[in-house]
Amino acid sequence: MRDVFAKILCSSSAAVFIVAVMGAAAGAPQLSPAWKQCHAADPEERIKGCALVLADARKEPRHNLHAAHVNRGAAYQAKGDYARAIEDYGQALQIEPGSVAALLARAAAYQAKGDLDAALADDSQAIARDRKNAAAYLARASILRAKGEGEKALGDLDEAASLDRKSGAALAARANYHHASGDHERAIAEYSDALAREPNYVPALIGRGACHYAKADYDKALIDLDAAVKRDPSNATALLSRANAWRGKKDYARAKADYEAAVALKPDLSAARKGDEDVSKILARQATTNAATPEAAASPQVPQ
Repeated sequence: MRDVFAKILCSSSAAVFIVAVMGAAAGAPQLSPAWKQCHAADPEERIKGCALVLADARKEPRHNLHAAHVNRGAAYQAKGDYARAIEDYGQALQIEPGSVAALLARAAAYQAKGDLDAALADDSQAIARDRKNAAAYLARASILRAKGEGEKALGDLDEAASLDRKSGAALAARANYHHASGDHERAIAEYSDALAREPNYVPALIGRGACHYAKADYDKALIDLDAAVKRDPSNATALLSRANAWRGKKDYARAKADYEAAVALKPDLSAARKGDEDVSKILARQATTNAATPEAAASPQVPQ
């Protein structure tokens, strides 16, 4: 019955795992009041709450201690403190050695830290324990691709797409591979298949738009990228990609607006900063040229 209380919720933004807890049995001590804080969205608050839960471990079933470690590990991971995240996930696995959730979470932390071999080992172990877990195949594919093992990655993506026929994630990831290889037509077909499953899947819209951009089909690129920005206005990658498409059409004012919006959302996005600098120079040159051209010369009067 564990899956009743051990459902894993994984956000797409930062591999943030939340493990649900098991309620106290009749007659057992009440659970810690800190559990609400241990599920908080804010990483600092969650770390504090989970620490309180773990400090009073006698009140909790063992699964809940596992959950507190996974939740706190996810908070550390969101802060970029991968060493502490990995430590918490390891403690969760000491409590429940077969926890696929903890294995996948630790693999994500190892990957973020750059330890691809350790990440691959954890994802492979997760798959060995649950061969029907599409997310595990998707995660391992990401690591295999990072290690340069493209064909193996595609095999895992095929398995993920087969296991979860409602999700577009695996198809979009497969399209990413073809896009990076320069096979834009094949990538566009794969992104379209992903969008047939999930019409609002922003990564697929961005990817297909980027393929159209690479083919210099800027109007089609803008259709996809406008849709991506509409569905996720806070997506800096979508704004950057749309800025590039506007720049391709030589609409430098709109390109600049999108580059600036992308930088505002993600100040460390160097491509957006560079794009903004480039189009600013182009716009400045255009302004100088226009100022140097007398209006009378541009529209000579006809003698009466």
